[in-house]
Amino acid sequence: MEESKLALWVGRIAAAVVIGVAIGLFIGAFRGSGVIADDLLTPHPRPTGEAFEVELVGSGRIVLPRTDLTERPGVWGVTNGDGAYGQMAAVISQEAETVERSFRTLTGRFIAGDMVTLDAYAAAEDPMEAFAIDFDNVRIPGNLGVNPAWFVDGSSDTWVILVHGEGLDERAQALRVLPALVDGGFPALVITYRNDSAAPDDGGYYRWGLSEWHDIDAAMTYAHSHGASDFVLYGFGMGANIAAMHLHESERAAEVRGAIFDSAVVDLGAVVDRIADERGIPGVVATAAKAVARLRFGLEWSELNQLIRADQFDTPILLMHGTEDDVAPIAETDNFVTSVTGPITYERFEGAGRTELWNSDPERYNAAVLTFLIEAITN
Repeated sequence: MEESKLALWVGRIAAAVVIGVAIGLFIGAFRGSGVIADDLLTPHPRPTGEAFEVELVGSGRIVLPRTDLTERPGVWGVTNGDGAYGQMAAVISQEAETVERSFRTLTGRFIAGDMVTLDAYAAAEDPMEAFAIDFDNVRIPGNLGVNPAWFVDGSSDTWVILVHGEGLDERAQALRVLPALVDGGFPALVITYRNDSAAPDDGGYYRWGLSEWHDIDAAMTYAHSHGASDFVLYGFGMGANIAAMHLHESERAAEVRGAIFDSAVVDLGAVVDRIADERGIPGVVATAAKAVARLRFGLEWSELNQLIRADQFDTPILLMHGTEDDVAPIAETDNFVTSVTGPITYERFEGAGRTELWNSDPERYNAAVLTFLIEAITN
């Protein structure tokens, strides 16, 4: 009798432990899905970087305090937050505490003593303010409402549809490449999409292309009614993933002559796994968190995994990626390139961070884009 009572209590304790573990796992998974939402799905304004005091400016140069940021090579935007915007480029000289770089003012006026921040977009406001490029503010009807866009005209009937990455209405991300597109004669439509600040709300969460691809379809319909015959899709960061999902899902993918992916995330689920690992979250909790996120936010992880869908791409792709991308490791992109069965051109930018490829080498970047565009419309 005593043994049976003991067995009963052991069974009850074991059941309580199992229930406790299950409850703990669910709580951890639910909280983890919230982390996924905050880190990857919630549109946030782009953060302001570290501020530096201008030591000297004028005669095509600017002198700033010497730091890892101010002395890194390439072309970078400089803004004082009060309407002035410029581009700094080659390092002219370096002292122990300062760095002197070539500089040109695009808008406004800089003076010594200004507090400035650096900007990878390398151009501000809009095409006219940045580069004196004529453009129209247009309104694109979508299935949720109207999406604002910039339109820059060109002589070609192949239009380039540019899709910004993470961040609220970050059309400025496309500005730095517009001069090259204008030189090539390509009309450019720089779009917004659902959950942007000026576009319709769709629950307030990114879905990394699972729903946003419909807004590319809407842009294509608009473009057709204004003279476009076919398209090249051009995405930065998450915008590249939106373009990829359009190629998978849209009945109009055949109208796309080519796709340009700048810093694409080829496996969003792997990004979640890395975030969990960096924060010391056990793998079983991370897996459960992704399952909860699938239910809460409609994330279909397998559909967002471009590595396992690599054999589904038949549209020519220009894939560009930086070796220092802190979100999408270069090794995953390398694997994707070897797995794609369709035509693909790969440009690997050594030392470049996420969506900072143009900054690291503008001439190479622009040449790669224009060469691909010309080949796309002639093949």
